[in-house]
Amino acid sequence: MNKFSSFVLGITLFTFSVAGYSTHCPDPNTTSLKWGVPPSPWVENPFSLNRPQGDENTRFVKANILVARYGQGVTCTYRNSVGDYSIWWQVLTKIPARSDNSWIDTLGGYVCTEGLTQCQFYVADTSER
Repeated sequence: MNKFSSFVLGITLFTFSVAGYSTHCPDPNTTSLKWGVPPSPWVENPFSLNRPQGDENTRFVKANILVARYGQGVTCTYRNSVGDYSIWWQVLTKIPARSDNSWIDTLGGYVCTEGLTQCQFYVADTSER
């Protein structure tokens, strides 16, 4: 391999290593959501009908990527005996690829109802604003 090929390979690997990382909504059974507290950096959604509740029957309902030209944040909705509640993380996210069948393009963003681990999204920027 010549020097130019090594340089291009190095730049490519560096680009993909700092481009972002894949994550998904917090698990309500293994995180602080178990006690009704959103894990950091997630916060309670101010537009949620209900507040997070510590309930052992809490289950994941859906994830939404909010879009205004580019991903502006993610909301995760959960259901328990009290009703639905959501948490959100205001972070730049990458728009899902059209070939990603987990995410459905909707007015104002994308929605995924596949399941907790199937609704992966990619964080583009983790710096504080």
